[in-house]
Amino acid sequence: MKRIFKNIIILSLIITAFNLLSCSDVSKSCCEEILNFSYTESDSIVNYNIDLAERCSEKYHKRPEFLQKISQIYYYDAINNYTSNEQSTVDLLQLTKKLYLALEYMNSYMSRIDVIKSYDYQFRGEIYERLGDIYNDINSLKPAAELYDKALSDYKSADSNEKYLNSLIKIGKLYQYNHIPNIAMIYFEMAEENKDIPHNIYRKIIDNKIVTLYELNDYKNADSIFKNHFNVKVQNHDYHSAVGTKYFYERNYKEALPHLKYCFENGNMQEKLIVSEKLAETYFNLDDHDNEMIYIQYQAKYNSIEIRRTPLKLDLEKLFDTYYTIVINDKTVDNNNNIATIVIILIISLIIISLITITFSKSKKKDQEKISTAQKTISANNEIIESKDKIINDISKKLTDIETNENYEEAYKRFVECDIITKIRSSFDGITIMTKNVQNHSKLQLSSKDTIALIKTFNNCFPKAIASMKNDFEGITPNDIKFIILNFINLNNAEIAVLLGLTYGAANKRSNKIKNIFNIKDDLNQFICSYIKSKF
Repeated sequence: MKRIFKNIIILSLIITAFNLLSCSDVSKSCCEEILNFSYTESDSIVNYNIDLAERCSEKYHKRPEFLQKISQIYYYDAINNYTSNEQSTVDLLQLTKKLYLALEYMNSYMSRIDVIKSYDYQFRGEIYERLGDIYNDINSLKPAAELYDKALSDYKSADSNEKYLNSLIKIGKLYQYNHIPNIAMIYFEMAEENKDIPHNIYRKIIDNKIVTLYELNDYKNADSIFKNHFNVKVQNHDYHSAVGTKYFYERNYKEALPHLKYCFENGNMQEKLIVSEKLAETYFNLDDHDNEMIYIQYQAKYNSIEIRRTPLKLDLEKLFDTYYTIVINDKTVDNNNNIATIVIILIISLIIISLITITFSKSKKKDQEKISTAQKTISANNEIIESKDKIINDISKKLTDIETNENYEEAYKRFVECDIITKIRSSFDGITIMTKNVQNHSKLQLSSKDTIALIKTFNNCFPKAIASMKNDFEGITPNDIKFIILNFINLNNAEIAVLLGLTYGAANKRSNKIKNIFNIKDDLNQFICSYIKSKF
């Protein structure tokens, strides 16, 4: 009987070891295939078992090139599916999650390398832009604006001029389609300020400026710019949109009609909806009620589609709001699973050792003592694990109590006397920043590390401020937050332009944009100080 039992134990150990070795071999093979994968060779991206590689190859996760490759695989898989056919609700959710995974792996890759190359910034910018496109397609303004703004920042870091300009135009159109022309104009003017603008992109900027100026009822400036657009060789969608809008607002409906029809026939869903409103009004004024009804019915059909897409829109917006929480939770679950696996292996090992000891040991008393010791160790470990949450909660409560006891004046003093603010102010010692020589002081521009330290310190001193701004004022972007914090410490626009790497004109436009968001005309610094104090 003892011999049979011994043979069973030995056989179980052999099977377990064989399975572990097989898993390691499969994982290693899979990871090496991922590292050697080339997109020019095959489109069969889904054939690679990424899940297996993630679970079994921690040593590969320490290699930046592996993280970069998985990010690329998720990205191109999502893009291929997104551009191939119209997506069902489930498919769109899945490919959005793939893009978020691509973003997470890319961020992890960039945090592990010493020097971030232009290509890395550009690739991450493309991930942000594709995510922004998805939220733009479902007409979700806030997520689309924030994602586009992050793409804009990465394209600027990559020194990719065309992508940077096209992103400015895309953000401007986003606000234009959502009937916020004053903010749309800010982005078009930011694009126009750049140097060495390719002709085709410059045309897009001007065409969209004309449309936006008419929407703002600034007919004088719109007509002045419009005169330069006659007899042009390339008459694309943006051109017809500008011409059609001009004639529409001049109530010259016969001239406007062919241009508006061109825009409707060649535009995307959002562009068709905007133009259909103008076409319906145009046909009404031309007493063509049959065609007027066609475009009214189109608007009704689009609204019906929007209503049916509401659950999808809510799911995607929830995914955007909880993205970082999801990533953290997933990592926690994975860690818990790893801990559980280790605990199970330890328990199995202890059981096997205990059984062998019971079977072959002559001293039952010693066996009992070993079992008792093992059980006490496991029990103590379990108690430690169970008390973890309680300890964390107690620490969090104490930290909260400490923060609560601090008043606004003390928090403000702590903020303005912190290391990063002291460093910023000292960098201007002995230097006078003139509006015309802003770009001569580019060496004073904040590094990514300093920017992160600035925002982190501000959050520590005023934990409710940024969240309150995002809730109270729609359209605030991360770049706006940086500008607001620097304005809060009473820096002028020229100094802020130097620190953020902007031109003086761009800094002024950013200031005006933020004033428009806050709906104020008075001193921006005074409003920001009052607002932060009220939310303390």
